Amino acid sequence: MDDANGVPQDEPQPTGRRRAASAVAEPQTIGAELLLAREAAGLSLEEVAQRTKVRPGILKEIEADAHDKLPALTYSLGFVKAYARTVGLDPAAAAERYRRESQKGDPIPTMVDLQPLEEKRLPSRGLVFGSVVALLLALAGFWAWGAGWLSPAPPALPARESAATEALPPEPGAVEVTPTAPAADPAAPVTVTAKEEVWLRISDGQESFFMGTMTPGQTMTLPAGRAWKLRTGRAGALDVKVGTTQVPPLGAAAEQVRDLSLAPADLLARQQPVTGGLAPTAVIAPPPAAAAVAPAVPPAG
Repeated sequence: MDDANGVPQDEPQPTGRRRAASAVAEPQTIGAELLLAREAAGLSLEEVAQRTKVRPGILKEIEADAHDKLPALTYSLGFVKAYARTVGLDPAAAAERYRRESQKGDPIPTMVDLQPLEEKRLPSRGLVFGSVVALLLALAGFWAWGAGWLSPAPPALPARESAATEALPPEPGAVEVTPTAPAADPAAPVTVTAKEEVWLRISDGQESFFMGTMTPGQTMTLPAGRAWKLRTGRAGALDVKVGTTQVPPLGAAAEQVRDLSLAPADLLARQQPVTGGLAPTAVIAPPPAAAAVAPAVPPAG
């Protein structure tokens, strides 16, 4: 203003109360603006926390502009909006202002090279090779068990001499007669009985009659007129008959046979001689000689 003489005078300086009012009207940060708005609304920090469902500690850090102590930007913007809405400020404007003032951004996912991780997940060559070898050994052991190779052989029976060798030597003049066994019928049916658990296959080259495991005591009769052949890894575990005629063992307990003919004639041809290669003989003693009757000779006169 100019005085009466037209000399300009200095403008009166604002008092301390006016300075405080100016500072309140123009807060420097969003935190200070929210604090002033809360105080102007007459709300305590706890009341704002109850309405916004935000912890008082976070609200206090927002008022103090402690951006480094606040959560990620996305969550902090939500807190600022709820705070501004409660104290009567524009939520969008408050959030935008907080975004500009805050140096914190959303976490940026880092690019991770997945190639080394994928390589670590792959098993080593040694592990793969060892696994394959172990699998092959397990399969071979299972096959050997099914074929009967792993089953212990039954103890050998003590040899018994035939009654023919224990017979006394024939008397002089005795006649040796070889007994003849009753002839087996080549057309009789063939029966196969399992003495132990055994796996076998019976086929004629085109059709399988049986393939699987027989249990002890199980018996089957082969249809006649077919060229059946046997395959098994435990030939000695089978009992074979042609009609009522017992066929000698087809092999040892753990002996493997393939394409063994089960034709009656071939089975009967497997008859083996007894010990020594000679059939037992029966000794027929000759009838006692008749006593010679000497004619009476009169004494010489």
